[in-house]
Amino acid sequence: MNPTTLCQRALTMCISCFFLAACGPKMSDFEPNTSYWFKEKPAEESAPLAQDMKVDIAIVGGGYSGLSSAWHLAKANPSLKIAIFEAKQVGSGASGRNGGMVLPGSEVMDLYEEGEASKRHYDLTVASMRKLQALVASTGVEADLKLDGYVEAILDEEDIAEYRDYVKTANRLGIPLQYWNADTTEAKLGTDRYVGAVYDTNGGQVHAMKLVNALRKAVEQAGVTIYEQSPVMGIKEGKQIELNVADKYKVTADSIVLATNGYTSKLGYFSGRVFPVHAQSAVTEPLTRDQLNAIQWQSKVPYYDTRNILFHLVLTPDNRIVIGGGNAEYVFNDGLNYKGDLDRVSAMMMTELVTLYPALKGIKFEQVWDGVLGMTGDSTEAVGVMGDHKNIYYALGYNGHGINLSFLFGDIVASLYQGKDHPWFNHAEQTLPMWLPPEPFKSIGVKSTLMFYHWQDRGYLEP
Repeated sequence: MNPTTLCQRALTMCISCFFLAACGPKMSDFEPNTSYWFKEKPAEESAPLAQDMKVDIAIVGGGYSGLSSAWHLAKANPSLKIAIFEAKQVGSGASGRNGGMVLPGSEVMDLYEEGEASKRHYDLTVASMRKLQALVASTGVEADLKLDGYVEAILDEEDIAEYRDYVKTANRLGIPLQYWNADTTEAKLGTDRYVGAVYDTNGGQVHAMKLVNALRKAVEQAGVTIYEQSPVMGIKEGKQIELNVADKYKVTADSIVLATNGYTSKLGYFSGRVFPVHAQSAVTEPLTRDQLNAIQWQSKVPYYDTRNILFHLVLTPDNRIVIGGGNAEYVFNDGLNYKGDLDRVSAMMMTELVTLYPALKGIKFEQVWDGVLGMTGDSTEAVGVMGDHKNIYYALGYNGHGINLSFLFGDIVASLYQGKDHPWFNHAEQTLPMWLPPEPFKSIGVKSTLMFYHWQDRGYLEP
């Protein structure tokens, strides 16, 4: 909801329209490093597929999008045979590697030009958060889901007037934002790094993998079967769709759901519209009582800053700080295996953390990890139905807003499957990001854009 993203988006689109691109439908392994959240994975995996089979709906991908789509579809159509096919373990992609922030709204919200439509989208995402909260509670799984709001912390005094105006515009539309001056921001967050902030009473944080576990339980209780270690290697379209699973088995489905976000181009879909960007996060060792008292993060609400490639921070219930951002990288041809230097990124995140909270000097990171964001050239998310037989549904391209939007988009997929309109759309059946031309221009364009953003952010790297 950063008002400066309008200028950034215009720049990104100018560069992206010429440079960004597609990649070939080649399967690749996920990056093997493990996130802190993934320690909470179930002790036992679901069995992999071991035979050919026929289903009504096959869902490709076992992250938030796939689990949400499965649950919404099963609840609306209890008689359907629905199966999820996950290449590795449920939640092993972005769903188990994110920073743990649950955000309302979306990256394309424009309160100035499309106020009423943006307010409608905002309200839908808030309702989705509350629905998710109720579903998690019904499973009995403790997901550490707290919806006490979130903060966008302002770094540059020149941006204050713009943010004040943005808050006023939001308030006129009924969006409950608050502007905090520098003193209030310091009192709430415990750091004097920022000149002000915007607080949204909606939003919050969650333990990424515990949320996966809650959704998984809800899905299995709804009668959906999950197959782990069952990668979909190819898709043959038709009135009945055939999936090649693990190069061994054929799954025939009346409909499929593509819920693979930044990995989707490896299946031959959205290669010109959604691309993977690598981002990193880290978690500290537990803070001592003295350290907690020293940093004075009184509000305990999660926050991120106003850089282009922003930092984000969450204080967990067991008193760790999860910090991420400040770095974003693209690997040629939609590469999924991270080629960068985690030690360098770790040092950069530690520098930022200690700049924010000098009392934490000497603290250690217990874990640092990489994950893949599903990004688009114009920040438009992808949700809808396509194909000659209108039996290929998709929900992906969240541009960093995936925890909440993926749950909402599962509901949209279920509505589309039933032939119902959904208020997310304006009398349409899909949203599609802008199309992008092919490699090698993509790598040049994405890397040039990211380099430019890093260059713009250079002034914030020193305290």
